[in-house]
Amino acid sequence: MSLGMLASGYAQLSPFQDEDAVVTPNFKEDIIKTKKISQITVHYFTKPDGSPINDDGIVRCFYFDTTGKIVESVCAINTGQDHCDSITCRYYYDNSGNITIKRTKQGDFFDTWYYKWTKDNMIQTEAHVHETSGINNEGNFKVATQKVISCDSFAYIAYPKQLQQYCYNEDNKVFQKTIIQYDENKRFLSRNSHYAVGWLFSEVDLNYDSKGNIISYNNSGNLNGDLNQSTTITYDSLGKMSAQAIWINGKQKHHIEFMYDGETGLISNQLDRNDEKATISIIRYNYEVYPNRGESTAGK
Repeated sequence: MSLGMLASGYAQLSPFQDEDAVVTPNFKEDIIKTKKISQITVHYFTKPDGSPINDDGIVRCFYFDTTGKIVESVCAINTGQDHCDSITCRYYYDNSGNITIKRTKQGDFFDTWYYKWTKDNMIQTEAHVHETSGINNEGNFKVATQKVISCDSFAYIAYPKQLQQYCYNEDNKVFQKTIIQYDENKRFLSRNSHYAVGWLFSEVDLNYDSKGNIISYNNSGNLNGDLNQSTTITYDSLGKMSAQAIWINGKQKHHIEFMYDGETGLISNQLDRNDEKATISIIRYNYEVYPNRGESTAGK
């Protein structure tokens, strides 16, 4: 399983997982805070038809503060011969709860995002920097001590129902423009990105029901070949997400079911049926809560 496939399906997430969001995956902070969750550990398994369950050797851990905000995530992938590759991401916030730094570390390389916000908590500027460890590499990141490989910057113009993003390269030239649309309730409706070179584009559109639930979203674009993907979502009588169906170019590729722990109401397992590959991907969740991380709730 590739790292790109790990972007969806974690416990207590929004039904829509936006790969371009500031925080990925998108946790529901109110649920994390109410349930006093300090850590979520996610294990991945595969069950081919007619064969036993295989451990994919992938574990992801997410750590939260007492307000429900994610502060760190670690993805470990067992590559065999007692060796694991890992990717760590850490988040830093200002006193208003806005993210000021997001840093991803893989080996000696860092991807770091720097954010500035207005007094109204609207994003104002953003910078994305590729860096490598400095001369004194002690495994710790220190601002302005790393060697910069490349840097992109982003500027924003906000309107009542629209946010425009302009992406600049190191030569201070715009290489991408993105327009994000919201409704009167500030709900995310769509995003349209166009690139200056090659007529490349990507789009995403969301649909809601009368209760405000996201019932479907569509992704299209030509960044990595033509893409036309649609996801439909159903909910149970309690309003919890029960299933998702993913269609790619008009053909259903995945049927995903969510299982909940009867005592905590948290997602315990996620089953993803892929008929084309005749396999079921199993995602299992374990939780630790405050005040003691030793107190845990395991997925059943």
